[in-house]
Amino acid sequence: MNDFATSTPSGPAPVAPKTFGQILDRIFRLMRAHLRLFLGIAAVPTTFIILVVAAMLGIMYAAMGPQLAGNSAAPPVFPAGYWVALILIELISPLVYVLYLPAASYAATHADLGVSVTLLQAYGVAWRRFSSFLWLMILCSLFVIVPVAVIAALVGLGALLLHNVIGNNGMVFLIPLLVLLYIAFAVYCVLIMLRFALAYQACVMEELTAWDSLKRSAKLTDGAKGRIFLVLLLVYAITYIVTMVCMLVFFMVGALGALVAILAHVSEGTPAFFILIGLAVFGYLLVFAISILITYAAYSTALAVLYNDQRLRKDGLLPAPAHATETA
Repeated sequence: MNDFATSTPSGPAPVAPKTFGQILDRIFRLMRAHLRLFLGIAAVPTTFIILVVAAMLGIMYAAMGPQLAGNSAAPPVFPAGYWVALILIELISPLVYVLYLPAASYAATHADLGVSVTLLQAYGVAWRRFSSFLWLMILCSLFVIVPVAVIAALVGLGALLLHNVIGNNGMVFLIPLLVLLYIAFAVYCVLIMLRFALAYQACVMEELTAWDSLKRSAKLTDGAKGRIFLVLLLVYAITYIVTMVCMLVFFMVGALGALVAILAHVSEGTPAFFILIGLAVFGYLLVFAISILITYAAYSTALAVLYNDQRLRKDGLLPAPAHATETA
């Protein structure tokens, strides 16, 4: 991992609250000026995701290879290593994001203030306060898990009692209730996400504890959840379009390659066939990685701009940069 700084300084954020259009313009300018840094930071979780996908596909292919080749009708048997790998992924994945989220928040928030930092500086900040960021992630998760667990327990108990009263045939009437509960859960998750959207930025920039960061985010997002939601929704739409364009280019190139292979009479099972398959898989993983990189960078930049803007609106000042060098 190289220690590199931002490319083209985009200057500090204007000392005035931004309109919706100015926020989007600022996100675009920061992305363009600091793309190398933002993508470099996002490369850590992206690499982890690619490695996980590749490992899972390899294990699944090894287990299902005989069925795919038509040599066996027996159900696939996944080795013990598959389940061990799943457990390790569940344990390691949160740790990767405990480092990535504060590092991305640190870099993007400082960039919006006109301050240049490096990739190693960003991850250094994340590492020094690892326990605080880990506890922050746990608290955010508990705000979702605990209510869901309570509701699930109540629904399960209610379903058991109703089953004893109305039998199996009457249980169909629970379907509308389950649909409503699912919708309510989705709305609740969105509201929690918006309430704590700026927690990592507050934890990094103001050096708050995990609990104080949640309270700080709740204060900063008070009265601004609608605007934050629209900004994040538009960022999602733009990144989705970029992903679809990349996928379209990939499939067009793939179709052209398939046509060339047919005209060249490439037979299944030949070395050329496997080379083409390998190139196709590599191309897909590359497009997949690019889409993740851009999405992560866009969201971290958007939240950084929103955080600085809300600091200006609520406190009348911008956060003071720390541990970084002002750009010329």
